Amino acid sequence: MKTILLTLLLVTAAAVLPASVKPADLIVQADPASRTLTLRTTSGMDVPTTLKIIDENGLVLHTSQLDSGAYLSKRFQLDALPAGKYSVVLTDVVSTTSQPIVIDHQGVFADPALATRTYYPHVELKDDLLTVNYLNHTGRSVYIRLYDQYGQEVIADRRPGTAVVQRAYNLENLPTGEYFVMISSGDIKSHTTSLLLD
Repeated sequence: MKTILLTLLLVTAAAVLPASVKPADLIVQADPASRTLTLRTTSGMDVPTTLKIIDENGLVLHTSQLDSGAYLSKRFQLDALPAGKYSVVLTDVVSTTSQPIVIDHQGVFADPALATRTYYPHVELKDDLLTVNYLNHTGRSVYIRLYDQYGQEVIADRRPGTAVVQRAYNLENLPTGEYFVMISSGDIKSHTTSLLLD
């Protein structure tokens, strides 16, 4: 019975997370008449979101913030973006959506099929119960570690490669203080969340 209730709790927690920009909602177009690159979304942002344009060397060429409820609608002069490979990246607290684009003398090419979306783990502490939910698109092993404020490892858990990782840990026997949950997998090198156990 406890397993059923815990599973329902975890599924419910995952269902109430705010949505992020889906790759299909991101439109990348070139306007030959004005020689501009147009970026827009078909839906508003559910949470504050950061837009970045990054070149193939990892240099961030543009950064802007989009408020909750706002639609992306930006134009960039193509003359300011020389021929090359770029990524349009939208990041919020739930995930990162990345759309690769290529600019050359013929125009702008953006294949929506190449867009990716990387989800971040959702970590929550409620009544001494630590829950971790993670959509693991790579299917690789996931490492969940809990460290105390002194850097001592308290929990080390390696989960085999599954599409969904849902774990719960009872922390009632741990002393009060600050703790850090570190999650790593094929998608994310290290996602750290700070918790206060009292």
